[in-house]
Parts: sequence; structure tokens; C-alpha cells
Amino acid sequence: MCSMARQKKTLICPIGGGGVGGKWKFWIMYQLLNGPKRFGELQRLFPQVSRQMLTIQLRELEQIGILSRHVYLQVPPKVEYRLSEVGQRLEPILRQMVSWDKSYSGQGNQEVDWLISLGGRWTFWIWYRLFSGPKRFGELQELLPQISQHMLILKLRELEQMNVVQRRISGQKPFKVEYMLTKLGYSAESLFQQIYAWGQWTCDQLGLVYEGPVMDEAGGYVRQA
Repeated sequence: MCSMARQKKTLICPIGGGGVGGKWKFWIMYQLLNGPKRFGELQRLFPQVSRQMLTIQLRELEQIGILSRHVYLQVPPKVEYRLSEVGQRLEPILRQMVSWDKSYSGQGNQEVDWLISLGGRWTFWIWYRLFSGPKRFGELQELLPQISQHMLILKLRELEQMNVVQRRISGQKPFKVEYMLTKLGYSAESLFQQIYAWGQWTCDQLGLVYEGPVMDEAGGYVRQA
């Protein structure tokens, strides 16, 4: 959804569709809601994450303007990470994601980590398009013209494993297969609307062009009212 004029163009929004998506970036942002943290503090909060991975995640969040790094001129040097103004605007979304995560985890036996999946480019957009109703495979291809057939198959299968999408097969011949959201999938609608609106606002703040691979039925980009 966002492309920066002086950098390599991308159609990936800062969150929900790549960029800020992903498990550890989410939890880093969530922890920073409580105030600045030093690198060591974040390491203690995420013992499962290697030092190298944490460094990469922090650097990427800093590069897109979600957090800032403050270096204090003292001995030994002290470095703190804190959310930027853009990152602070994420608070309602982050807290709603935690709430939805509890609902998702409560379903039990989940095969896919939804936070990691949501960090991919297409998971968000397929899920987002299904809020308007069931879609056949060909319809999703038309609405997401940049996704390959193979990738669409993989992502739909992943969403089914997450129990947020299900297939509906008509009894008529030739058989018609439609993909539709489950009750769990529909429960994330307000969250996705907030993510979409935040993406638009973020692009404005960072001087990015707001684009999206999601096309509506008339051929234009989807816009939230």
C-alpha cells in the first residue's frame, strides 16, 4: 500500500500486509506502549529471540518510522527505543490485536501463528476482501491481480488452517467452490478496518504514496468510508 519516492517502490503497507507484520515486531511495539526500553530490557522480555533477530526487528521498525532510538551521551553509552508519534497511534490497534489473539488462541489446536501469517504480504488482503462476502477463486484473482495462482492457493490453505476461512461447495453441477470467512474470521473486521485506516494515515505522515493491491469490482482501489 505504501511506496516511497526515494526508495525502492513497494506495494506493502507498514502494517497488515508486510513491513510491520510479524510476531516479534508486534510484541516489541506492544511492550513499548508502556514506555521506552533499553535493548537489554527487550532481550529479557523476549528470551526466545536471538540478539541478531531482535536487532534486525528494531532496525526495520526504526527505518519505517514506527520507533526511534535515543542515544544518551554517558559512559557506558545508554540507548533507548521508544515509539514515535506514528507508532503511538497504533495503540488502539495493538490492544485490539491482543484481545483478538486471546479469542484466536482460545479456539485451541491452531496450526498457524496468525501474527506471523499476518506479516506476509497477501494474508491481510485476502482476509480483508472476504469481509464483503464469499468469493470464488477466480474472483479473488481478479481482485488481487498481482498475486500468483500458486501463492493464492497457499494463502487460502493457510487461512483455512487458521480456521478463519472455510470453503463452501454448491450441490449443483458443475460444482462451484466459494471461500468465505468463518465466525472467527468475521470477528476481526473492526480490527482490519482500523489497520487499513492507520495505513492511510501513516502514509500521509511519512510522505508515502498510499497504494494497494486490492481492487474493487469497478477496478478502483478499495477505500474505507
